[in-house]
Amino acid sequence: MVDLILQYMSVLWSYIYTYQKSCRIKRKMNALYTIWISRNFQSIGKNVLIECPLNLIGGEYISIGGRTHIGSRTILAAHQKFLNQTFIPQVKIGDNVNIGDDSNISCINKIVIKDGVRMGRKVMINDNSHGKFEKEELNIQPNLRPLFSKGEVIIEENVWIGEMVCILSGVHIGKGAIIAAGSVVTRDVPPYSIAGGVPAKVIKTL
Repeated sequence: MVDLILQYMSVLWSYIYTYQKSCRIKRKMNALYTIWISRNFQSIGKNVLIECPLNLIGGEYISIGGRTHIGSRTILAAHQKFLNQTFIPQVKIGDNVNIGDDSNISCINKIVIKDGVRMGRKVMINDNSHGKFEKEELNIQPNLRPLFSKGEVIIEENVWIGEMVCILSGVHIGKGAIIAAGSVVTRDVPPYSIAGGVPAKVIKTL
């Protein structure tokens, strides 16, 4: 009987508090959240939307262009210190960039995401790793190894990055490229190319 009453109450509530209304409220709450968190960045453009929650580290080293959308539960991390190491990281996100939910951007060197880039959900862009592939470091537990970067990550204009892509340090992705879902990008991708696989390889270039 109780379950039946709860079921009827849920149906009634769905007419009072509709799905469309919940979406409108969510958009307004995210707009307020964006205003609240904006002062923590080096700079931020107009009409940016940051969905709640954002895991932000080192916002003073991160700049975001206008009309950019950052999905919920994204990690934006510019690490200034780790153990006894110090860094001067730089994260630059351009205009009209779309970063999907649950993405992870981690920087100790430099990551540039230029205008018009679209990223699916759960994309990782990381310019660093815990240590090098050397035996003396492999004998240290990973969270105590020094951070190491092979180089900056540059993603040119209008790149489309599918879901669950991993882009590692020292990679340059050319303008207009497409990265297939689930790929691990360890090498440069030429402009106007499609790349996919683990590790990602160029499938076609225009």
